[in-house]
Amino acid sequence: MKSVIRAGPQLESQVCRRLRMRAIFDYCKWDPHCEDHAVLADFPLLLTRSELARLRDLAERLAAEALAAEREILANPELLRKLAIPKKIRQILREIRNDTRENADGRVMRFDFHYTMDGWRISEVNADVPGGYVEASGWNRLFAAENEGTSAPPDASEAYADEVRVLGGERGIVALVHATVYSEDRQIMVHLARAMKTRGMKPILVGPQHIEWKNGQAKFIAGFGCSDPIVIVRLYPAEWLPAIGGDNWRGWFTRADTPMSNPGRAVILQSKRFPLVWEHLRCDLATWRQLLPEATYPQGVLEPEFDEWVFKPAFGRVGEDVAIRSINPEAEFESIVRSMRKTPEKWVAQRKFQIVPVETEGGPVYPCIGVYTVGGRVAGLYGRVSASPLIDCNALDAAVLLTEGESE
Repeated sequence: MKSVIRAGPQLESQVCRRLRMRAIFDYCKWDPHCEDHAVLADFPLLLTRSELARLRDLAERLAAEALAAEREILANPELLRKLAIPKKIRQILREIRNDTRENADGRVMRFDFHYTMDGWRISEVNADVPGGYVEASGWNRLFAAENEGTSAPPDASEAYADEVRVLGGERGIVALVHATVYSEDRQIMVHLARAMKTRGMKPILVGPQHIEWKNGQAKFIAGFGCSDPIVIVRLYPAEWLPAIGGDNWRGWFTRADTPMSNPGRAVILQSKRFPLVWEHLRCDLATWRQLLPEATYPQGVLEPEFDEWVFKPAFGRVGEDVAIRSINPEAEFESIVRSMRKTPEKWVAQRKFQIVPVETEGGPVYPCIGVYTVGGRVAGLYGRVSASPLIDCNALDAAVLLTEGESE
């Protein structure tokens, strides 16, 4: 079977070096290498505009269905335990289940699409704090200028900045909250801050410990100043928030008057165990059921069947601790399985699908197209490619470009 994704031509090395330098200085891509290898692919992935329209329809339906499911899960807090949400957070979410106020929170998600032997499928949604904005903005734009007859897809960073401006208005202070010790998080926030400044907003980069909550209002307090932000943009995993100590972390999960993107309750959809609660929901999840492979409790999978399943931690990120027999080194696979058997309530087993590889000048690769939605509308594309079907921290970031014509 042939993929609807194609690989574009490989750039000459001197051109690629120039683009990487521009990615660093123009778009804040401060980590273009991981250990001794580059993380930016020197070729683009090509999609037709008609294929983008198909992904747009699927992703927007997924986003709408997901938010409907989130509301229903909040109303039935017994389901939170099945999702492996930490106990402290479950207690807060139980407290807000009867609060029916609708918040303007500028939800942003990224659905990871793969083209398989059965057509488009998704492996997961990054519903809490998705990343990739630097690459989905800058690397796409830079490659489009080098590939005649192509164009960059919608810019996720620009769309997100527009949404934040709608939430809080112009000329207000926006708190960009992130794990300040990680340069990869810092580069995203500096990148987004630039987009917000061009729209008249005043972004400040802070950690979660600098935000205090009182009666649903957020206040930024630090040694270098204090203010009342009009919007909070969070790039700090929700399940980490209780670790900041005290009771102040609770404000991230309550119904706040200060708009927050994303609110703490996004942790519900972030859990990879989300499909394990579907049988208890009444809302329509037709698109999810179509695109997400079968999922089950890991203790129900017998060892002779391991080849048919992928094992994932409920809150793993960037492919961390994902186990696929014959893909992971055997010792690593066995180590992950041992960890899973100790705490199966924190893991999920997902039926394996077969990704259709894409031929490049350097050999076949397995692509993943991350489709962003902001406020429920598709806002950009983020490409990654790997030498194996496991898309993890070793995958390369690849530009995604649009071409004319119909998909096959």
